[in-house]
Amino acid sequence: MSNQAISADHANLGALLRIELTAVHQQFFHALALRQWDETVIADRLMAVDVEDFKNAMQIIDQLVIEGCSIYLESHRFTPGSDVVAVFRAEHQLEVGFAEFLGGVSVSTPEARSRVNRATAPRQAYRTWLENELAQTSGVGVIDDTGEAVAEMMAHLIALIEQAMAHAFVLWHQDDRPGADLAWKISGAAMLYATAMVRCGALENRVPVPAPIPAVEPDMTGKAAFDRDIELLTRCAVAAKVASVEQSGNAMSPLCLTIVEDCERILAIKQDQEFPAELGKSRVFASFAATRDRKLG
Repeated sequence: MSNQAISADHANLGALLRIELTAVHQQFFHALALRQWDETVIADRLMAVDVEDFKNAMQIIDQLVIEGCSIYLESHRFTPGSDVVAVFRAEHQLEVGFAEFLGGVSVSTPEARSRVNRATAPRQAYRTWLENELAQTSGVGVIDDTGEAVAEMMAHLIALIEQAMAHAFVLWHQDDRPGADLAWKISGAAMLYATAMVRCGALENRVPVPAPIPAVEPDMTGKAAFDRDIELLTRCAVAAKVASVEQSGNAMSPLCLTIVEDCERILAIKQDQEFPAELGKSRVFASFAATRDRKLG
């Protein structure tokens, strides 16, 4: 197979990774909000797709890193809804775009075809389900008018989730297991903070809408990975501090201050130090090796 064909496959996998991760974020935001609204059946349906998309995204990252390809995730945006109607509409709109992408993508290698096939597998049934649900609902569909600082904070958190996750794969394949674990924990911390923000907002039917999420270009040598993640974490802390003032008077403000404090603890560590033990962490992020084995096995 020609180098040109392989290069085209890598470019297509990079584009697939972008849309997979965008879908993962929106599905996750919606599932969190739906559970806060006691819409557990709908939440479970979204999470079933989210789990498959996230697993495929991790496998794409792993493949690209193994094959020595640069990863570039262009700037993107998604718009979660603040009620059930808006959730269905947002999900359907994203799925239509996803189907258009998959209909036009062409890859050559068995590995690339496997990734495209996995991405394709849940789409038709999911889109049909969304269309059926939309046919039975009515209403305008609410999109939260998110404050500028909260929107900016959410955008940086999502970028950090993606960047640090990619760094975990890079460092793993360079046999830097402690570095991979640290990157994975930074990604996990960002994910937990975003989760807390969505849950907090959903209690008041205000699902935060991120600002345009900055492009992510992980360091593929691993040498500058920690510094890049710390730089992005610093932006998250600054935005959270501004957001705490912007949201003064509601439950989002003290949450933002807690996130600032946690970010500052992480920012104080050195690259060869342990992740702050006092920070609340999900067991999912305790070991990158365990998660990688589960998602890639």
